[in-house]
Amino acid sequence: MGRIIFFDGAQAIGGTKIFLETSYKKFFFDFGLNYKQRGMYYEEFLNPRVANGIGDLYSLGLVPLIKGLYRKDLVEMLNKNGSADLGDGSEELSVDAVFLSHAHFDHSAYISFLREELPIYTSSTTIAILKAMEESGNPTFENKMFEFKRRGVPSSKNEEKGTHIFNAIENTEVIGNTYVLGFPVDHSVRGALGFVVESSEGSVVYTGDLRLHGKRSEETINFVEEARKRKPDVLVIEGTNLRQDSEVKEFWTEQQVFDEAYKIFKKTQKLIITDFSIRDTDRLLTFLALSKVTGRKFVISLKDAYLLDKMKESVMDTPGLDDPNIFFYLEKHESGTYDEADYKRKWMKELLARIPKNKLLKAEDIRANEGEFAITLRFFDLQELIDLRPSKGSSYIHSSSEAHSEEQKIDERRMDNWLQKFNLYPRFHVHASGHAKKEDLFKIVDEINPKVIVPVHTEHPEIYLEQFGKRVKIVKNLDKIEF
Repeated sequence: MGRIIFFDGAQAIGGTKIFLETSYKKFFFDFGLNYKQRGMYYEEFLNPRVANGIGDLYSLGLVPLIKGLYRKDLVEMLNKNGSADLGDGSEELSVDAVFLSHAHFDHSAYISFLREELPIYTSSTTIAILKAMEESGNPTFENKMFEFKRRGVPSSKNEEKGTHIFNAIENTEVIGNTYVLGFPVDHSVRGALGFVVESSEGSVVYTGDLRLHGKRSEETINFVEEARKRKPDVLVIEGTNLRQDSEVKEFWTEQQVFDEAYKIFKKTQKLIITDFSIRDTDRLLTFLALSKVTGRKFVISLKDAYLLDKMKESVMDTPGLDDPNIFFYLEKHESGTYDEADYKRKWMKELLARIPKNKLLKAEDIRANEGEFAITLRFFDLQELIDLRPSKGSSYIHSSSEAHSEEQKIDERRMDNWLQKFNLYPRFHVHASGHAKKEDLFKIVDEINPKVIVPVHTEHPEIYLEQFGKRVKIVKNLDKIEF
């Protein structure tokens, strides 16, 4: 008899931690950060204390109670604080692997806390994205997944770094007598996988996050077909967009995003600013294509450039740094003088050494000929508007999901304050969801035709129940099902 335990993400969008056990092996699907639950205790200036290791997160129930799972240095810190709940770090590994569906932090971030020797299996593209984001960003204790500093050692003596083991899954991994097959699916980040598990107990399918209305819908269709062939006992399926009909807005395809944004590009005489998730390279390609057909130069940040460069090793259609329409925005750092020494981080130096000087643009270069450019800025880049000073007749295209939480709504109001100040209000909202719409989710279930349907990654699991009846098992965190 196999079993599945839903440690987190059962009735929330994100924080997914799904444990699966067969007679031979135990592993997790995803080990993510639950933003909603975390937001009950923390916000921008109130964060878990790094000096307390995993202690704050464990005390608040933000990581599950499982011995033999977490890094030895973090468990030892917890012991010093008087709690032996997670063991002492000498226990054998309690799981054999983690299978990671994709690079979004609500599925991946808390891998940072897991045992170093625990293998992580995912796509080569997901590895490239996470590594590039970590190297070029400012990772925190909660999402530093590759190289990390061991905790509980005096800073003056702590020079030893730890690392996690990431493995590129090539369709099938055999864990004991259990086969885990990973299939590409379409999502708003490249490299996303859906999984099929085959064991002597039966078969289980986990969709991860997926959609049918994106640019690579054929990948999702192929995954659904492969899942159907296995006649699964259990289908664990996302339900992000399971909402009442009255609340559902039109689901645009990426082509519709292109068509609507094209109208904005054509009528805008001055600067165009685009805002989308740094991991959504499909959207980047859409705005690059729009820039080409409307005769604009597409300007991206150095972080975008670094991510593209790393992705090109595994995703062949990723544009290179030599693309004639791509230019690179050079932000001020350190001294504010654009001195070479200001760009001292290793990834910056390596990247700048490869970019031709005539493709590096400062704010004054864009300001002087703003009608020639479309530039990508995001919420945390809005201060660049002070240097860019867009003229009346400029446009801001917000191409991300709408605000849902109260914190996101506050950020959205701040964004609008900036846009009003700099001739960019009202903004245009042009977006295609990374998640399947309700009708497509129902279609996926019908095609796969499992014995049992388990909704996760949703706040409305009851909608599956209304559609599919007794086959649906609605679970809460820590619930178990057997197969």
